[in-house]
Amino acid sequence: MSELWALTASASDVDAETRSIARGEIEAWLAAGGCGVALATCHRVELYGFGDPPALRAVRLTGRPAITHLLRVACGLESVIIGEDEVLHQVREALRGARSKQVLERRLHRLFETAIATGRKARSGRTESSGNLAQSAVTWLRRSADVSGRLVVVAGAGRMGTALAHSVALAGAEVVIASRDAIRAARLARMYSGYGVDLRAGAELAGRAAGVAVALGGRWSELELVAESGLPPIADISAPQSVPEEVRRRMNGSFLGIDDLYRRSEPLPGAYIKDAERLVAARTDEYIAWAERAS
Repeated sequence: MSELWALTASASDVDAETRSIARGEIEAWLAAGGCGVALATCHRVELYGFGDPPALRAVRLTGRPAITHLLRVACGLESVIIGEDEVLHQVREALRGARSKQVLERRLHRLFETAIATGRKARSGRTESSGNLAQSAVTWLRRSADVSGRLVVVAGAGRMGTALAHSVALAGAEVVIASRDAIRAARLARMYSGYGVDLRAGAELAGRAAGVAVALGGRWSELELVAESGLPPIADISAPQSVPEEVRRRMNGSFLGIDDLYRRSEPLPGAYIKDAERLVAARTDEYIAWAERAS
């Protein structure tokens, strides 16, 4: 029987640009007929499968360490914010996406189902949320500038952009949503009594905003047009970074990127970690016993 393998590229090992390259290589391998499940989050790009793995610039885990790793990821034990909820959604979406494109090896399907169930069980005992990336990014913005009652531009109208907009609104700021799809931006902005614009208009507004929060897929090139006139603090949780490197170099410490959040993680909630690690160990044993019976 072939052994499970996991190829992982995380922010603890490589930068966002390298992770983006690894993601492209994984997508190309799958498109060429490779069978596996790809998992991409803000801080990691991973591929799981059986048989012969592709040659990628990534850390390779096999057998029990690979199983344990995925379960830890699903529980949020490998996240910047321990126990955060977004990663469990991403694990679930990774399985759904893989199933829509290929017939998965049943051990791989069972592994991801086990990871999802483990992540859900780990969070069921929490007394309160441990937060998310959007909240942490906006907390940094509030430390960098007074945003209450002032304009904050949120670039991105997807899932993470929505989370940023929610956190910005809770901070008491005036919310403007900028997106490549201005209609989608306007729809989201109405939820927070704000207004939506395209990315060019959003870049122009950024020059007079109290702060900017970014969660975009792709480069926000329009921002270069206002870089010379000065920009407020920017928190960019895109992976890879959407704010152009030329702009980031001019920010003089007023820029927070996705990998900065990884390095600035808060003290770990010990009780959650201990309970989740015990659960991961038990569910890993259960999965291995099932796989041995199934072989």
